[in-house]
Amino acid sequence: MKIQIRNNLASSGLAVGLGCAAALLSGGVSAARFDGANNLVCAAMDVVGCANGQSCVDGQARDFELPEFIFVDFANKLVRGTEEGRQQEVSPIRHLDVTEEQVILQGVENHRGWSVAIDRQNGRMTLTSAGGDVGFMIFGACTAL
Repeated sequence: MKIQIRNNLASSGLAVGLGCAAALLSGGVSAARFDGANNLVCAAMDVVGCANGQSCVDGQARDFELPEFIFVDFANKLVRGTEEGRQQEVSPIRHLDVTEEQVILQGVENHRGWSVAIDRQNGRMTLTSAGGDVGFMIFGACTAL
């Protein structure tokens, strides 16, 4: 059942376009590195995928055919998702907000909305992508390039 749900989620056509990425952060990361000015690389660590009418399942980005790494290009307002052996996904950042605690990015791709919140103190990331039939919640970490 879990494999069938994963297959349904993976074949739903959701190209998060961002995916996510694994970058280990050093203990002394400053908030200035997460200020919306420095480009970032982010990694997906844990993914929860839910399909309409089915149970949610958890796994890694590759289990859902999602990119494992995302590169945030603040100057060009783009997010690039990469996965080994696959073409790079590119998604424009439609909204960018830097608060005291988070950098928040939002956009739309393949008729689905996505949102990324990056903690300015430690680089931890939560990414969500939602459409009418499927949704993903991705937890990971970012570091400045």
